[in-house]
Amino acid sequence: MEFKVARLDKPALITTAIVSILLAAFAIFFYSMVPFGWVFSIIAILIIALSFLLSPSKYYFSGSNLIIRKVIGSEKKISLNEVEGYAIVPNFSKLRVARIFGNGGLFGYYGNFSTAEYGPLDCQMSSLRNVFIIKSRTGGYALSPAAARQFEERLTGAVTASKGRIDILTPLPSGTGEKANSLILLLPVVLFLLTILMVLLVYEQLPQRIAVHFDLQGNPDGWASRTSYLVSGIVPAAILAAISIITFSIVNRATRKPALAYTLVILFAAIQLFIAYISLETYWINKHGKSIMPFPYNFIVYFLVIVGLLVVYYRKTRTRN
Repeated sequence: MEFKVARLDKPALITTAIVSILLAAFAIFFYSMVPFGWVFSIIAILIIALSFLLSPSKYYFSGSNLIIRKVIGSEKKISLNEVEGYAIVPNFSKLRVARIFGNGGLFGYYGNFSTAEYGPLDCQMSSLRNVFIIKSRTGGYALSPAAARQFEERLTGAVTASKGRIDILTPLPSGTGEKANSLILLLPVVLFLLTILMVLLVYEQLPQRIAVHFDLQGNPDGWASRTSYLVSGIVPAAILAAISIITFSIVNRATRKPALAYTLVILFAAIQLFIAYISLETYWINKHGKSIMPFPYNFIVYFLVIVGLLVVYYRKTRTRN
C-alpha cells in the first residue's frame, strides 16, 4: 500500500525558491569575481540538483517492511518487526531540533537530524506538519505522509499484527546529556581575525589592478581593482565564522553528542583556512607571478581534507545516543 509524501509546506517552498535563486546567483558571482570561483560554482549547481534527486517521493508497506522511496537512489527499509513505538508531532519545528547531516528545506527535510525530545532521527519529510516519529531497534525515523490518518491505521495495524502491540512514544526528559564546551568557538573567531589581519597586511602591497580569476591551469584570465581583494577575503571569512558559531549553538542545544558540535566547528574551520589560503594565493600570484603550490595540487589537498572530515562527521552521526 502506497502513501504519497505530503506536499512541500510553506517554509520548504520558500526555502527552495530563495536558496535556488541565491545558489544560482552565487554560482555566477563566484565564477566571474572570485579566484578559482568555478569550483564553488559547480558545487552550487550540484547542491540544487542533488537536493531534488535525493528527496523522498513516497512511502509504502511491503511484506514486513515500511519502505521509503526517494526520487533517485536506494530505498530505505524499516522492519516492522523491530518497530518499538511511534508518535505524531503536529509541528516538528516546535521541537528542539538540529540538522546534523541533511537537508533543512531545499525540496524537503531529509537526512540525519537530532531532537532533544526524541533523540537522533533519520528524517524523510516534505512537511513539518503531522510528522510521524517512528522508533525501531535500529534507530529513529521521521516521515510526513499526505494521508496521515490512513497511514497511522496502516502502521499500527501492521506492527500490531507482527508484534502484538505498538507503544506511543513520549518525549525524553529535558536537561539531560553532556554538552559541548563553547571554548571550541575560539577556533573560528581566531581564524577570522587572522584572516582579516593577513588581508589588511598584504593589501597595500598589491597593484591597483589585480588578477582575480584564473583558468584551469592557474593562469590569470580576469582582472579587477584591488578593492575586490578585501571583499573576497573578508566577507566569506566573516560569513563562515558566523555560520560556525550559529551551527554550534543549534547543534549543542538539540543533541547529546558533543563530538558532533566539535566536528562541525572543525569542518567549518577547514573551510575558513581554505578561504584564507585563496586570499594568500591571490596575493602571491599578483605579487610574485606564481602560485604558492602548483595548481591543481592545492585543490586536491583541500578536497582530501574536507572529505576526510566529512567521513569522520558522518560516522559520528550514525552512532546512537
